[in-house]
This record gives sequence, structure tokens and C-alpha cells, in this order.
Amino acid sequence: MALRLKLCLIFIGTLLNVFSQNAQAHLMAPYKGTLNFDHSGGYLVLSLPASTLMGFDKDKDRILTLGEIKSQQKTIIKYITDSLYLKSDTQETLLTGVMLAPQRSHDTNINHIDHIVILGKFLHPLHEGISMHASLLNGLTQNEKLTITMTEKDSPSKHIFTLGGSQLSHTFEE
Repeated sequence: MALRLKLCLIFIGTLLNVFSQNAQAHLMAPYKGTLNFDHSGGYLVLSLPASTLMGFDKDKDRILTLGEIKSQQKTIIKYITDSLYLKSDTQETLLTGVMLAPQRSHDTNINHIDHIVILGKFLHPLHEGISMHASLLNGLTQNEKLTITMTEKDSPSKHIFTLGGSQLSHTFEE
């Protein structure tokens, strides 16, 4: 019985290895995002086009590479933290714990970055009148929009909104 289980696991592992070499997955679909609130704040995941961070293109070739991102990671995170925030009448809440997950191009040179997935948390719970601001999206073209799905723990409803173009903020109403 133990030998049969080991052979089965080896077979499954081999199949996964063979088929996963050609699989190309993204952490999140491009131009999409989620914002999930609970009592401690909001968890944000955004997949932004590399064009929103072209200011970090060191060699000015209009192509953002993994090397350029790695060498400027702290500066990029600072830019993102300053550019994505929640605002209410009394305070601004910056994104904390930011992590970057660059998504390589599958069509062209694999060193080129197509999208960057941003993960972080707003340390402020959702309440009426709070708004999300994303000034780093001002580099999007008029046709490019970021669609974000917002949920709140213990609530079955979803709120979907778009940012981009001239719409760089969204106010949540309960």
C-alpha cells in the first residue's frame, strides 16, 4: 500500500512538472483590483500596467525591466504609498506593507514587465464618506481603466468601480 501511494505521488508530481512548464499564470488579471475591508482595514491588490511607473525607466527606452524595478524597489514603494491612499474628513490613510509582484511579458522579451501587481493594506476600516485616491493612475490613457471590486467582511454585496483617465478617486457610500 505504501509503495502504491509513493508511485502515485511520483506520477502526479511528474505530470504537474510536465504541464506546469508551459503554464503562464498571473497573480491578478491586468487592469483589475480588489479592496477587501474588515474591522482592521482594507486589503488592496491591484494589477497596474507598467506604464504607470515609467518614471522609473532608467534608460528611457519606454520598457520597464525587472532589473530597473529591483534596483529602485524602495523608491517605487514610496511612490506607490504616497499615491494610493484613503481619505476621510479628518485623515488620510496611506497604504502600508506594500509588496510588488512584477508580471513578465509572455509575448515579447521575458525581461520586459507588462504589469505590476501591488499588494498592501490600509490600516483604516471602511466607513461612510471615505474615498480612495490613486494619483499614480494619471499616466493611463483615456481608454485604460482600472476596475476594482470592493467587498466588506460579513456583507454579501460587492461594489465595483473604475479609476483612470480623469477619475482618480472614488467615494464609498453605505
